[in-house]
Amino acid sequence: MRMEEFFTRKFLKAFALVLLLLVAGYVSRAAGQSTATTGSLQTDLNALLLFQNALQDPARALRSWNATDVNAPCSGWKGVVCSGNRVLELRLPGLNLRGPISVALGNLNELRNLSLRSNHFNGSIPASLGNCSRLQALYFQKNDLSGEIPINLGELQELQFLDFSNNRLTGSVPSQFGGLISMQSLALSNNLLTGIIPETLRGCTNLLSVDVSGNNLTGGISVFGNLSQLVSLSLDTNSFVGSIPLSLANCSLLTSLDIQSNLLSGVIPPELGLLQNLRILLLGNNFFAGSIPAEISNMSSLEVLVLGNNNLSGPIPATWNSLGLKVLDFQGNQLTGNLSPDLGKLSSLLILNVERNNLSGAIPAAFGDLGQLQQLNLSQNAFSGVIPVEVAQCINLEVLDLASNKLTSSIPLALTELHHLQVLSLSGNFLSGIIPTNVDTLSNLQVLSLDSNNLAGAIPPELGSLAELINVSLSYNNLTGEIPAELSHCLKLQILDLQGNNLTGQIPSTLGSLQHLQSLQLNGNHLSGQIPSSLGNCLALESLDLSNQSLSGGIPQNLSSLANLKQLILANNNLTGTIPAEISSLSKLQTLDLSGNRLSGVIPTSLSLLQSLQLLQLSENQLSGGIPFEIGNCSSLSTLKLRSNKLNGVIPPELGTLIKLKELDLNGNMLSGSIPSTLVGCKNLTFLDLGNNQLAGSIPLELSYLQVLEQLILDDNSLYGVIPSDLGNLTGLVVLDLSQNNLTGQIPTSIGNIMMLHMFNVSNNNLEGLIPSSVGMRFAESSFAGNPLLCGRPLTLKCSVSEPMNGLGRKAIIGVAVGAALVSVLLVCVAAFVAIMLTKKAAVNVTREDLSQPEQKLVMFYGPVLYPNIVEATGQFDEEHVLSRTRYGIVFKASLPDGTVLSIRRLPDGVVEENLFKAEAEMLGRVKHRNVHVLRGYYIRGDVKLLVFDYMPNGNLAALLQEASHQDGHVLNWPMRHLIALGVARGLAFLHTQCDPPIVHGDVKPNNVQFDADFEAHLSDFGLERLALTPMDPSTSSTTAGSLGYVSPEVSLTGQLTREADVYSFGILLLELLSGRRPVMFTQDEDIVKWVKRQLQTGQVSELFDPSLLEVDPESSEWEEFLLAVKVALLCTATDPIDRPSMTEVVFMLEGCRIGPEMPNFSSDPTSQTSPT
Repeated sequence: MRMEEFFTRKFLKAFALVLLLLVAGYVSRAAGQSTATTGSLQTDLNALLLFQNALQDPARALRSWNATDVNAPCSGWKGVVCSGNRVLELRLPGLNLRGPISVALGNLNELRNLSLRSNHFNGSIPASLGNCSRLQALYFQKNDLSGEIPINLGELQELQFLDFSNNRLTGSVPSQFGGLISMQSLALSNNLLTGIIPETLRGCTNLLSVDVSGNNLTGGISVFGNLSQLVSLSLDTNSFVGSIPLSLANCSLLTSLDIQSNLLSGVIPPELGLLQNLRILLLGNNFFAGSIPAEISNMSSLEVLVLGNNNLSGPIPATWNSLGLKVLDFQGNQLTGNLSPDLGKLSSLLILNVERNNLSGAIPAAFGDLGQLQQLNLSQNAFSGVIPVEVAQCINLEVLDLASNKLTSSIPLALTELHHLQVLSLSGNFLSGIIPTNVDTLSNLQVLSLDSNNLAGAIPPELGSLAELINVSLSYNNLTGEIPAELSHCLKLQILDLQGNNLTGQIPSTLGSLQHLQSLQLNGNHLSGQIPSSLGNCLALESLDLSNQSLSGGIPQNLSSLANLKQLILANNNLTGTIPAEISSLSKLQTLDLSGNRLSGVIPTSLSLLQSLQLLQLSENQLSGGIPFEIGNCSSLSTLKLRSNKLNGVIPPELGTLIKLKELDLNGNMLSGSIPSTLVGCKNLTFLDLGNNQLAGSIPLELSYLQVLEQLILDDNSLYGVIPSDLGNLTGLVVLDLSQNNLTGQIPTSIGNIMMLHMFNVSNNNLEGLIPSSVGMRFAESSFAGNPLLCGRPLTLKCSVSEPMNGLGRKAIIGVAVGAALVSVLLVCVAAFVAIMLTKKAAVNVTREDLSQPEQKLVMFYGPVLYPNIVEATGQFDEEHVLSRTRYGIVFKASLPDGTVLSIRRLPDGVVEENLFKAEAEMLGRVKHRNVHVLRGYYIRGDVKLLVFDYMPNGNLAALLQEASHQDGHVLNWPMRHLIALGVARGLAFLHTQCDPPIVHGDVKPNNVQFDADFEAHLSDFGLERLALTPMDPSTSSTTAGSLGYVSPEVSLTGQLTREADVYSFGILLLELLSGRRPVMFTQDEDIVKWVKRQLQTGQVSELFDPSLLEVDPESSEWEEFLLAVKVALLCTATDPIDRPSMTEVVFMLEGCRIGPEMPNFSSDPTSQTSPT
């Protein structure tokens, strides 16, 4: 009966609860709006029960919520606070509650405090909470809430504290929040919020604290300058742009200002020095430039100052008024000068970090007065002199990093008195002497980095007593003696790097006890003996390099137990025996280098199981047998080197499946058979060396399809047949060695097309005929020696007149002769026709003298073209063929009879010294890059000066932007614009850095950006100043230095063209590409740069977009990418040339702008723009 009574009670209780809820619902509906407004204890109870019913309570934290209690919920319910028979507070933090937040909480219309923080609530924030008009505090932080913030929360005029931080909220900050006139604290940090800070927030004049850090917010931050009561402002880790508003100086009560990790730029306003209550100022990881204002150093309350990772320059202020400073972080800038000894007066300083700057001079001895200092980081500067012994007086020092400077002398013995030291890094200096033997006093030391110095002597065995050591790097010194076995006592050791010294003896077997060791680098010493098998016990080992020693014996089989090993390098020792097949169990292995030993036997087929293997280097051993075809299964392999062994058999065709392979070196073996045509599958191959084998057959035509190949070495084999002319398509080839074979036929003229070719050798074959002039003029006689039937330059053997056709048959010679006669007749007819038409054409003057010698050829870098052909192809330079008029001549379209279309620039008439013209043209002809308009040839005779370029069928950027503006821009989207900008930047960076001498463009503008058939951008009109007497056509709005609207301020004053001026012009071009607004549309009072900055400062980001980009979703990655590109453009257009990035840096930044997938090469015209005809 007890069991029955129990179930009866449970049933009655449940039935009473359901009945209660039904009655309450009926009463509520009957009361209508009146109940919702006035409420009662009963409505509060109903709301809480519905809230409880919707959630999960695995810890039964709400077990006290008993609905049958007479005074429920004001009868001791957990977290419920009542007054006057109403629920005033609901506080349930950290109870592991889960599920959605019920909308029923909106019926608690007397609620003052609602805290559900630190639980696992999900779903959206109920909009019904906007009905809780008496609410003063709302805490939902540290949950899993998502969705947008309800806008009607802006009606809670009594709300003082709102914290939604650490959730997954999306959308923007509601503009309705401007109605929260009582708000004192607003915390929305660490969500996924986007958009700008609403201007309406200016109305929240009682705000004391704002934290919106860790979101994706954009726009300016000027709105906060009106909140004069602010005490704390945290805006870090967003995408805010613009400069620091001067109005922030009005927030005189500010104690903490954190705006680091944004896209802010400009100078740091000196006015911030007025914030005398400011204790924390964090401005790091932005793009601030200029010097550190002296006013900052006058802030008397300042304790933490972080300016790291900006573009700040100049010296660090010498004196600081705030003796309470605890943190000074200036890392990653361009600061110069010395460190002032007065910094030693900052007696409260805990952290001083100036790494990665250009500071110099001596380290002040006064730093010894910094008794509280815990971290001193001066690395990667140019400090010189000795390490002051006074540093040892900083007895609380935990980190001392002086790496990568120019410090000399020895390591002060006094440093061993720093008993709290955890990190000691002195690497990359010129220190000498020995490592102090009493280093064992540094009992807390975790990192000891002394590499790349001139230290001598032995490694102190006392290091073994440092039980906390994690990282020991003593590489690249002059250390001698043996490796102390005592190092095995450092059981926490993860990295041991002793490479590049003069250590002798054997590798201590006791090192096998280091269970946490991840990297062991002992290479480049004089160690001997065998590799200890105990190293197989270092199960955490990821990198093992024992190369370049005198190690002997075999490779221990138990190294195969190192399951985490990624690098195994044992090269250049005296190892013998076979390669253990068990190595195949190292599934994470990426690098296996056993070269330069005396290993024998076959290559284990089991190596094919190493799917992560990227480099397999087994060269210079005594390996025999065939190359296992199973190697083709190593799909990650990028380098395969097996040279100088005794391998035989054929080259496995399966190697052609290695699509990631970049280097294949099989030189110096006994391989036979033919070269497999399947190697064409290795489309990323840059190095192919099959020389010094016994290969036969012909050179596969398929090798000419390896478009990125740079070195092709097939020498000393038995190859026969002709040299494939298609090898001339390998335009990136630098080395081509076909010597010591049985090749016949002629040297293809196409080889002359390979402009990058620096080494060419076809000696000792059976080649014949005339050496093509484009080849013979570039290489020495030794490249062609041993071919008795070869003739012509550079060989002394001249080709006989009876062999003009390089051994053609009699019928072929007759055919060529007849053809030549017909061509001559045709040329005479063409010349006569041209002479007649001269009198009918007036657009451009072409004299009879121009055509009087039809045999005159243009100097073409790729193939011959006759001048009369050009005259005919341009309609005698007729107006109908004009593509454009530039500051350096008129550009014509020339359609040749063979279908070739060229772009012919006729330079202004006038006499230019012929040798100078040729020299300049030859120099420009060597400028080759996929994003510059490559010169293909030239012609000069008298006043006629022609430059020949590839025809660009899709016009220029100026026309493209204009066309896009007339088509509502439905196709010229952001990814396309990004690729165009990146192409122009790469071309300009190439001119600045890869040309000798560097080329300054001088007129970067949209008209000088041409598009090929695939819509790839090509920078044009560079290097033409010395090829023409004077610029022409003043209608182009080009000045003697650049074009109107694109000229940098300093060029306008001096007329001096520089690379920095090119960067400025590119910045203007980028702004035009992004905004669709031409710079000539603006006035002198507000140019395009000032206009863009004004839009950013006022938060009108959408005004920056070209109208065709207005559909870009502000929450998408493209919106952020666009703003990053705008930021790059503003950096380029800095007023001071020193503050502008180099074009190489611009390319790097633009590549980083694109977060989404790159667009493929355009195969069609994105604006349906018709090509000139």
